[in-house]
Amino acid sequence: MYSNNSEYREALRVYFNMDVSALEEEYAYLRDSDPESYDELIYDERAVKTKMDDILDKTKSIDLFKRLYLLAAARFFSEDIDIGLSVLLSYDYFADFCEVYDMFDSLSEQSDCYQRLVRKLS
Repeated sequence: MYSNNSEYREALRVYFNMDVSALEEEYAYLRDSDPESYDELIYDERAVKTKMDDILDKTKSIDLFKRLYLLAAARFFSEDIDIGLSVLLSYDYFADFCEVYDMFDSLSEQSDCYQRLVRKLS
């Protein structure tokens, strides 16, 4: 899925259906500056919030996902599922979480991708 920060950021844009065209116009004068700093400016917060809300709405009452959210949130000494989801969308866990979420309808505690993510978080 990705092997560096630039590829990860692009994977996020695709996953969240970000529309950055207006932001690219707004910050066009910075396009030739530091690529990572420019990339941080063209981040569609609304698209991210919408997708994260959708994910949580679909999964927050499912024990398998609650376990993942709590394990992930514990990385920040928290039990907040919003923080847990944010951690799961970070570089280290994003690809694994996407695989688990894509199996939403058929996911079980025995699913390989679920077990792998639990081990990674534990």
